[in-house]
Amino acid sequence: MMTILTPQLHVLPTIEELGEAAAVHVSRLSAEAVAARERFIVALSGGSLIRLLCPPLVTESRRSQIEWSAWHVFWADERCVPLTDADSNYRVARETLFDLVNIPQTQIHPIDDTLDPVAAAGSYQSELARTFRPGVNRVPRFDLILLGVGEDGHTASLFPGHPLLEDRERWVVPVLDSPKPPPERITLTLPVINAGRQVVFLAAGGGKAAVLRQLLDTGVPPGALPAQMVRPAEGEVHWFVDEAAGGNLVGR
Repeated sequence: MMTILTPQLHVLPTIEELGEAAAVHVSRLSAEAVAARERFIVALSGGSLIRLLCPPLVTESRRSQIEWSAWHVFWADERCVPLTDADSNYRVARETLFDLVNIPQTQIHPIDDTLDPVAAAGSYQSELARTFRPGVNRVPRFDLILLGVGEDGHTASLFPGHPLLEDRERWVVPVLDSPKPPPERITLTLPVINAGRQVVFLAAGGGKAAVLRQLLDTGVPPGALPAQMVRPAEGEVHWFVDEAAGGNLVGR
């Protein structure tokens, strides 16, 4: 019987210290993955996550210690907009990370922004298959999946009560009716997220405090919120939060 590990909580006094602690954690995971498997495959999310993590990740002292040429970067979710659009998660990552480090362009995997959401999701699943080559009846196993969480408990582009939460066959699915704009997106499914070696959530601000208490409760009750359903069977979950979001969870 598999034992699903309890999420590990890291509460930092400020947003800046949250970003710094997460950057230290990511750089350590990168070194460990490269030593073990000669590459580091990571999935990024949008929202505030990239802007929290990337500035401390690319400081001069840390940037020189990371083997960026071993990184392969995918997206846990992406908005179906042009890659140059202000709403594009790729654009934010390019401006705050890719333009500053030497990840080979062929190892950065944005969605095909010329396709409609259904075709883009299918194309992205094929891209995952080419990189991971997971074998029959297996799903890709990321070294790290970086996620945010909404005040409604959504993560990636998996929203509460949405039928896509039940999808166990596909790795990437189109979202045509996101309750948050823009409505059209693609997202990794729960089977892929829960296959990750490590999943790291970043959350900041008092607006996340109420939902965090629910999300970090033990177990996955009926009607669980999407972020509650992220419980890798053979991996770890870490939450990096600031005092405003998680201070009332200390000692729980």
